[in-house]
Amino acid sequence: MAIHLEDQFERQREGAGAFVRASLSAVWLEYKALRIYPVNLWLAAVQELTMIGVWYFVARFLSPMANGHVSQFGGHYVTYVLVGVLVNQVGLTALRSPFATISEAFWDKRLETYRLAIHGIWANIVGRLAWQVMFSTILQGAAAALLVVTGVLGLGRGIFWPDVILLWALLILANVGIGLIGASLFFLLEVKSGQDPVTWIYQYLIQIVTGLYVPITVLPKWLATIGSILPQTYTFSAMRSTVLNGSGFHTVSADLLGLGSGTIVLVGLGLAMMRWALNRAERQAGLGVVV
Repeated sequence: MAIHLEDQFERQREGAGAFVRASLSAVWLEYKALRIYPVNLWLAAVQELTMIGVWYFVARFLSPMANGHVSQFGGHYVTYVLVGVLVNQVGLTALRSPFATISEAFWDKRLETYRLAIHGIWANIVGRLAWQVMFSTILQGAAAALLVVTGVLGLGRGIFWPDVILLWALLILANVGIGLIGASLFFLLEVKSGQDPVTWIYQYLIQIVTGLYVPITVLPKWLATIGSILPQTYTFSAMRSTVLNGSGFHTVSADLLGLGSGTIVLVGLGLAMMRWALNRAERQAGLGVVV
C-alpha cells in the first residue's frame, strides 16, 4: 500500500498538472516583485508611451514621402509604423525572455537548485515567459487603446479578432523558438554575459528586412529574400491587413500558413537545442559552472 501511494505521488509530481503548478509559482513570484516595486509598472508605461510618441512624430515627418508605399495597408504611414511597433514589442519580449531567465538564474546561483526539482528549469522559463508576455501585451494593448481613442490610430471595419489572436499567439511561439535557440548558446558556446548572438542578430534583422519601419517593396531583392524567412515579416503583413483593412482569413491565409509552418519548425528546433544544451552542461561540469 505504501509503495502504491509512493508511486502515485511520483506520478503526480511528474505530470502535466505539476508542471503547470510549478510554472504558476514562477508567475506568482514575478507578480509579487511587481507589487513590491510598483514603480516598475509606471516606468515601463512611460517608456512605452515615449517610444510610441517618438515613432509617431517620425512617421508624421516621413508620411508625405512614404504614404504611397503603404497603399495596400490603407495608405497611412503613421498607422503602418505604429501597428508594427506595438506588435513587435510583444514579439521581442518573447524573444529575449528565455536567455534572460537562464542568465539571471545562473548568476544568482539558482540554476542548480532548479535542476534538482523535476520541472524546475523549464517551469521557470515558461512561468517567467508567460508573465512577461502577458505584461507586455497589456502595455501594448493599453497604448493601442489610447491611440485609437485619441484618433491617432484608425482601425479598419469588421476586424476578425480570432485572426488577430491567432497571429499574436503564433508570433509569440515563433519568437520563443528563436529565443530558446539563443538561450541554448548560454551553455553550448559559453555565452554567459551580455546577449546571445542569435537574438542579437535577429533583432537587427527585424528592423531592416521584415517591413517593421520600411515596406518590403522598397527593399533590395536580396534583403527582401532574407525577410521572407523571418516570422515577423508574415506577422506584420497579416496584422496590418487585419486591423487596418479589416481583411478576413482568405486574404491573410498565405501569411498565416508561412508563419504557422515557421513556428512549428522554430519551436521544435528551440526545444531540441535547449534540451541538448542542458544535458551537455550537466554531463560536463554542471549547470552552475563556467567551463
